[in-house]
Parts: sequence; C-alpha cells; structure tokens
Amino acid sequence: MAADDGKPPAEVARYAVAGDCLENRGTHAKPVMFTIPCSDTKADYKVMFSATAQGKCPPEFDEYLERGGRNGNTTLCLTQVRH
Repeated sequence: MAADDGKPPAEVARYAVAGDCLENRGTHAKPVMFTIPCSDTKADYKVMFSATAQGKCPPEFDEYLERGGRNGNTTLCLTQVRH
C-alpha cells in the first residue's frame, strides 16, 4: 500500500482539460503524461486546449496524442511551462 502524502493521485493526460498541467514521466520520443498541479516544479506542459475533434494542433503548440480509450484517441495542444 502506498503512503498517503496528501497529494491527489496522478491522472492520465487523456482526462486533462484546458488549464491543467502535465508531467512527462517518459521520454521526449515516447512521452507518458500525467496531470499534476501547475504549481508543482515537475510540471512540463500546460494544456491550452483539446484538438481531439480536429486531430491536429496549430504549429505554434506542442502536440500530445494518447491513443485508445473508450472515446478513441485524445489530442492535446500544449505549451511548455517555464519555472
């Protein structure tokens, strides 16, 4: 059983909404994103909006695609968080 550090459990990025921040626990080539508080120094990206309907982000945004899930693929348009 994991110790309760008072923090909410990390959620996978597919449930992120605009304004949420993400931590990449994978690599740049194979990102594994989790939603975390934007105040956390581990926050790498901020979700600007979902492009799931369009399937593509405008070129000025970083794009994160999470495949699968009940509702199909999720595409999030991101900006890097500067600490």
